[in-house]
Amino acid sequence: MPGATPDGAQIGNWSIIGNRAAIALLNGAISQQRVSHAYLFIGPNRVGKRTMAVDFACALNCNAREVLTPGWSELQPAVPCGLCSSCDRISRLSHPDVQVVTSSTQSSKDPDGSAARRRVMIGIDLITDLQADAMLKPYEGRVKVFIIDEAHRMSSEASNALLKTLEEPPNSVHIVLTAPSPELLPETIASRCHIVRLRSVPSKLIEDRLVDRFDLGPDEARTLAKLSMGAPGWAISALNDPSLLDTRRQAVARIVDVLRADLADRFDYASEMTREFRRDRNSALEEVARWLEVLRDIALLRHGLREHVVFEDRIDEMQMLAQAMSASDLAQATSAVEKTRNGLMSNAYPQLAFDGMMLEVPKPV
Repeated sequence: MPGATPDGAQIGNWSIIGNRAAIALLNGAISQQRVSHAYLFIGPNRVGKRTMAVDFACALNCNAREVLTPGWSELQPAVPCGLCSSCDRISRLSHPDVQVVTSSTQSSKDPDGSAARRRVMIGIDLITDLQADAMLKPYEGRVKVFIIDEAHRMSSEASNALLKTLEEPPNSVHIVLTAPSPELLPETIASRCHIVRLRSVPSKLIEDRLVDRFDLGPDEARTLAKLSMGAPGWAISALNDPSLLDTRRQAVARIVDVLRADLADRFDYASEMTREFRRDRNSALEEVARWLEVLRDIALLRHGLREHVVFEDRIDEMQMLAQAMSASDLAQATSAVEKTRNGLMSNAYPQLAFDGMMLEVPKPV
């Protein structure tokens, strides 16, 4: 929603929920004409990094103040206006000067789209295509914007190729990378980007926006906001696809069972997760994230903070786990899961990663 920064500067129609400080930073760079050639947006999954990158591309190319409608210029709309043809086309990813590159983007060397959709890494062919396009002048916008979503999935060859562009960026080109943290990227890449940190969004803010923007009832909005764990992108996806709620609840049930299981059953689970990772990397990583959320709920219950628990439908089982696991057990389990997550995102061998996690997560006694 439009608004103002603490210093009174106007903020345009950014569609991202929350993270007003990051919006103000980018808005200030635009108004002061001090926009960096490369940015790295970091933050938790589904917090809105890609949404903010698209909003930023809209702001850089917004032509609201060029609209000739009588009376429009007197309004002095802030960018992005969200109403002009440029903002509209960029938000729909149909603008010729704004591209979003993901691991499944079809490159010039892919025989068809199906080959690209099977890919899990951003390869050098995609970066080579980006570089060739970057050398051309903008077709109709002020600047070209290339968004490399989940840039930590770049292969080493792709990272090395991109480094050359970051060192000698063409004029009228801005590159935005997104990743969970700068540590997942080569230091040579991260150090050449202006880092913008996005934080988890307060549950109440997500709840309010779900009610206002999607006309959701307060009870359903509160449930989705709480389960989103500060990630509005997940809440919106779950609103459009109710099966996500069932998938999350099923994952929590599995995790609670595995925490209480013997080693043989844990290894069966590790094999199942390895197969899932090979079928659908994102789905497997989502379940690893659920582990951290379940362990958080158990830790909250250990300290009597029942009202803050997210997975309320499993609260009795997690209460028993809270009584059986010490603080050091929970710390060790959390460390093991985080190590597994980071390893999988850095191309560790999945079977070894999941087996190691099952061995390192303490069994409640």
